Amino acid sequence: MQNCKHFGICGGCSLYQLPYQEQLRLKQKMIKEILGRFNLNIKILPMNFYNQYFYRNKMEFTFSEDKEPICGLYQLSDFKIKKVIGIEECLIFSENIFQILEAVKNFMRTKKYKVYNKYTHKGFLRNLIVKESKFIDQIMIGIVTTSQDFLNKEEFVKFLLKIEFSKKIESIYWIINDSISDAVIFQKKELLYGKPYIYEKLDEFTFKIGIDTFFQVNPFLARKLYNNIKNYADLNKFDKALDLYCGVGCIGMYLAKSAGFVCGIELNKNAVELAKEIARLNKIENILFVNSDIKKFLNTEGINYKSINTFIVNPPRQGLSGKIKRAILRLSPKYIFYSSCNLQNLAKDLKDLTEGYCVEFIEPFDFFPNTLHLECLAKLIKN
Repeated sequence: MQNCKHFGICGGCSLYQLPYQEQLRLKQKMIKEILGRFNLNIKILPMNFYNQYFYRNKMEFTFSEDKEPICGLYQLSDFKIKKVIGIEECLIFSENIFQILEAVKNFMRTKKYKVYNKYTHKGFLRNLIVKESKFIDQIMIGIVTTSQDFLNKEEFVKFLLKIEFSKKIESIYWIINDSISDAVIFQKKELLYGKPYIYEKLDEFTFKIGIDTFFQVNPFLARKLYNNIKNYADLNKFDKALDLYCGVGCIGMYLAKSAGFVCGIELNKNAVELAKEIARLNKIENILFVNSDIKKFLNTEGINYKSINTFIVNPPRQGLSGKIKRAILRLSPKYIFYSSCNLQNLAKDLKDLTEGYCVEFIEPFDFFPNTLHLECLAKLIKN
């Protein structure tokens, strides 16, 4: 086990002190408590030894004031009000983060930019986004600020490009976020340097990732998840699949290699346009992407897809609304593959869907070593 100088203070990985097998035992106990009602033999698919560290492909750091501007993560605390602690390394993310953080902090101190205060809503610096593809070795950086000052763009780019490490900085963005939410809202984005996207390679597929693109944070196990869905679905050229909350179409593209046709539904218009580009890049022609609200789509257009026997459901953490679950039950596909990173909401949604389905298996993937989180795949079969 590598020692992290921030463990015990930083809230990024609460299980870091435990040997990996102990982490798995703790998560197995948690699964039994939350998903035990389904009376299934549930066993976690673990990370291999080499990928228990530096597995994340994205981190969002927060700027704060502590005598001088710092950039880091929220501390480990039971209190609602948490302070940001400065970070020098992140062993679940990237070996290159020290140099990036140092360059950014030195630039901000030199320019004497003010840190945004979430209580007064005054200040400039808010967040730093760093994305790193794991199989192609490319880096994307995004600085998030308010519009209350002006970023010296040329000097910022020069500071970052002076960094020397093994991976190449392909993209640098400036994002404006004047919202009062703590979340990063992309109200405006400007490409300051390089290309609009970085690339990632999962098996034979090449994916494009933008600064605001959702992509599974653990590409090592994402490949295993997507392949398992493809294998369990066992589609042939006469079969069709409906991929709900498809994002940039990762799961659908794996399925399209053997299926006759796949249709992906996604609310985010930019994700849909990027999914179309990625499909063309990978020469996949039997896939369609529709920009639509899932509830609206299922209740107005879903009848046109009633003949589709396989649904893929990969919702946000909050899970499915009652109306969406009722629409799925009404359309009654033969198989549902439900993927979620929130065990509590997964358990609730599966319980509601058992009105018309039997849960055949639940397969957890340890997407997030050194934390309490898991990704779970469930297969449901119509009664």
